[in-house]
Order: sequence, then C-alpha cells, then structure tokens
Amino acid sequence: MIDPYVFVRSVTLSLAVLWTVLGLLRAVRFVARWERRFAEMGLSRRWLRRQVVITLVRATVLDPINLALMIFLLGIWSFRSVL
Repeated sequence: MIDPYVFVRSVTLSLAVLWTVLGLLRAVRFVARWERRFAEMGLSRRWLRRQVVITLVRATVLDPINLALMIFLLGIWSFRSVL
C-alpha cells in the first residue's frame, strides 16, 4: 500500500510538471506567432523575447501568492517528520 503523503506529493508534482510543460508549449507558440508579426512590421524580436521572459517570471516566481504557496509547500514537505 502506498503512503498517503507519497501519493499526494506525487500527484502534486506530476500536475505541476504537466501544467508547466503545457504552459511552456503555449508560450513558445505565442512567441513564435508574434515574432512573425513583429518581423513583418520590422520590429525587434529581441525586445519581444525580453518582454515575454519578464512577464513569465513575474507571473510565476515573482508573484507573491505563488511564491508564498511554493514556500508553504516546501515547508510542509520538508518538516513532515517534525509534525
């Protein structure tokens, strides 16, 4: 029988990986589509890529709620033996 903590951790981790991969694929398709549009207008692709990276970082790692949830989960998973 599988330990409930192991099950919850594995489901959480697998969902996080799946959503991250799907999000990255959508972001790559989005950037490719807009790079073509920017090239047609004669605008810089480098600027677009920089803006996309900044937006993705702000929406994931630098978002206070996401950061708090990540720290909370890491804390729970790290200190389970103490509780």
